[in-house]
Amino acid sequence: MILSRVKELGLQIANDYQGKNPVFVCILRGGVYFFSDLTKAVPIPIELDFIQAKSYIGTESSGNVELIKDLDSEIAGRDVLIVEDIIDTGRTLKFLIAHILSKKPKSLEIASLLFKEGGEAVGYPIKYVGWNIGKEFVIGYGLDYDGKFRNLPGVFLYSEE
Repeated sequence: MILSRVKELGLQIANDYQGKNPVFVCILRGGVYFFSDLTKAVPIPIELDFIQAKSYIGTESSGNVELIKDLDSEIAGRDVLIVEDIIDTGRTLKFLIAHILSKKPKSLEIASLLFKEGGEAVGYPIKYVGWNIGKEFVIGYGLDYDGKFRNLPGVFLYSEE
């Protein structure tokens, strides 16, 4: 089910970016699984880069966002697509959007596997979304709880029980 939706998004993205040579930016670490599958589903030339920020402690967003790893690519004047696993509070993504926009890309769009209720705080349009979900905490397919469960083969509700 996940892969079929990712393939749909990939074709939509390929259609939108035809002839543009975009840079796809993976937000580490959670976005790796979605990023890997999505980039394979986009049948046009693309370049890849990675960025990392931190804001979570356990199941709670700390509210403070810290840049851990910056982009390696020069993105000024380029079409950029940020690929995210989940938009939760929107704080991390809002921080990264501002950071990337400061580098003067030609365009910036967002693709997220999941958009959690309340993620509207990001304040930026999210063009590509796999699924909208409620406020539940989810794990698997790159999503973690304290660094664990990223490798689960699907997305599951997390329970401390």
